[in-house]
Amino acid sequence: MYETLVTFVSRIALEPAAVIVELLLIGLCVNWVASVLHGTRGTRPLRGVLVMLVVATIVVRVLVNQLGWVRLELLYNYILIGLALIALVVFQPELRRAIIRVGDVRLVRARGEQSQLINALVKSAGYLSKNKYGALVAIQREVDLTGWAENGTLIHAEVSANLLNSIFFPNSALHDLGVIIRGNRVIAANCQFPITESDEIDLALGSRHLAAIGMSYETDALVLVVSEETGVISLADGGKLTRFLSLDDLAGELESRLNLKGRVRGAPTRRQVLGRLWPVLRRGLLVVPLTAIIWYLTDQATLAEASVDIELTIQCGESEHIIDVLEPRSAQRDGALAGRVRTAEQLHVDTARLRASLTGPARQIDRLRRDVGDGALQVRWVLGGPDGTPGDHPLSPVDLKERLQALPAVSERGLSVNATSLVPLRYRVDERIVASLRVQADPGPVPLQIDSLDPASVTATFRLADVSRLLGRRPSPEDLLRFAEERVIRAPLSTVASAWVPNVPRAVDVALDDAVGTIRAASLRPARVSIVARAVGQRRTIQNVVVGQLFAPGVEAACEVQKLDNNEWRIDVEVTGSESALRGLGPADIRAFVLITPEILPPLDAPASERLRLLTVTIVTPPGVELVPGPPTTVRINLVPRTGGGI
Repeated sequence: MYETLVTFVSRIALEPAAVIVELLLIGLCVNWVASVLHGTRGTRPLRGVLVMLVVATIVVRVLVNQLGWVRLELLYNYILIGLALIALVVFQPELRRAIIRVGDVRLVRARGEQSQLINALVKSAGYLSKNKYGALVAIQREVDLTGWAENGTLIHAEVSANLLNSIFFPNSALHDLGVIIRGNRVIAANCQFPITESDEIDLALGSRHLAAIGMSYETDALVLVVSEETGVISLADGGKLTRFLSLDDLAGELESRLNLKGRVRGAPTRRQVLGRLWPVLRRGLLVVPLTAIIWYLTDQATLAEASVDIELTIQCGESEHIIDVLEPRSAQRDGALAGRVRTAEQLHVDTARLRASLTGPARQIDRLRRDVGDGALQVRWVLGGPDGTPGDHPLSPVDLKERLQALPAVSERGLSVNATSLVPLRYRVDERIVASLRVQADPGPVPLQIDSLDPASVTATFRLADVSRLLGRRPSPEDLLRFAEERVIRAPLSTVASAWVPNVPRAVDVALDDAVGTIRAASLRPARVSIVARAVGQRRTIQNVVVGQLFAPGVEAACEVQKLDNNEWRIDVEVTGSESALRGLGPADIRAFVLITPEILPPLDAPASERLRLLTVTIVTPPGVELVPGPPTTVRINLVPRTGGGI
């Protein structure tokens, strides 16, 4: 529970603007629902349901977070769905009223018409009240009352006190039920109004008052009631009944509720001020705590969890220090320590691959999943204080959680780390020694001649503990100078070629070996060098190699080949190879030829000067023997087309 509260406080501090907007919207909704339900039969059931939901949600959250009862949370979610369906039935009247009130926007009406209406209502109410004639008048505002008027007797007459007095005169055919007024006209009389069923209405009220409350509850109509038993004048508005109104009070209420300026009155008394403030204060005592509880429960309900890979890169604030991650072990680290990492300048491992469970708001978890994808969350930890001192540093899952929780990559997302999903971490901090070492090519078992090596030296970084172990003491500046002069970085050529051609230069890119004696470098810059080398072999010239002719299909029948110089068709070929490959090699072992294709044939009517061709000789050597590079060998021929021998 403590961690939940910490996360809750961090959420507010992380997104203050979003939290304020959320609280404001929830508060407006709660206030609107309270206004709709106030004074209705749904008020008490709603209070009970809210109390039950708050208590049940808090209990379920505590049990899930502390005891891990995930199945209980699943069952609770299904129960919430069932309760939502039941609420649609139980609160159907309240929902209908809420839908009607959604578009309730009151506009200022014309003062002349409303003044005429108010004067007629006040004058008629005074006459009816004095004679104890019962009356029920609904004044339409924004919600159309045509549906209620259609079940009565349509009149469509201009409103007047005499007309209303006549309608509600005892024994009149229209005096029962209610009258509907729209603007300054009486639309209908003898209309049936809905009867309220609120639990908070005084049961001593008659059917007229219940109908007045019901009509004002179902619509936004302002309903005037005159009691037949007592002559008391009342107004119903928004499901609430205001009773015992004098004619002056009635006129003021009608002017105020119909959006007209009221009469100029004196300064309100203290009691009146307190009477006006108490409903606001009472509503605030309900809305504010309920808004906070709903926001808290909603925030907790939207918390999500994701298991992601974390690529934790540990760096030291001091540039003269070097970091090695010892645990958890990884294939990358094992390869580096075994000397198999050859492509990276950084040969030590300062990155740990962790699997962690992160909890946070659903939108942050979704954003995290999008950012990470199939990869890992990149987290950078710059050591400081005791964590950055030289030596081994073991961290338990709880300690590691505290470190991760404080890093910007996690804290800025508003996420919390679950310690039980982590494994222990161990890293080592050591001082850094930098030396410039010359590069030495290592040909291995193949005798090679090195033509060039670039660069000739590299910058190597070592751990102070390794150098001290190699020298048997903590190195002094003189020791480090001697170390740089005597030690070399090897470039193993045997790792890039299985066979070298004797006497043929070859350029290769070689990864440097990080081993220096019995220690290894932590980094090499650059980590690779370019080398031009050739194998040491023998040369031999093979004389009188006969050059043959190779015709494409149909070419030999289309033309006659005339050699200009027979001596050109016997050539000397210089080859290189091992002693065993060159032993017994003769002219017959080397194949030389020219290729005659249709593309080089001259036209039938071409003059003799256009029939001359200069062809390059192709030379093929046996396996293990290579041709020594040199200028190409050529021969000259005349191509004489044969009559009727076209291709």
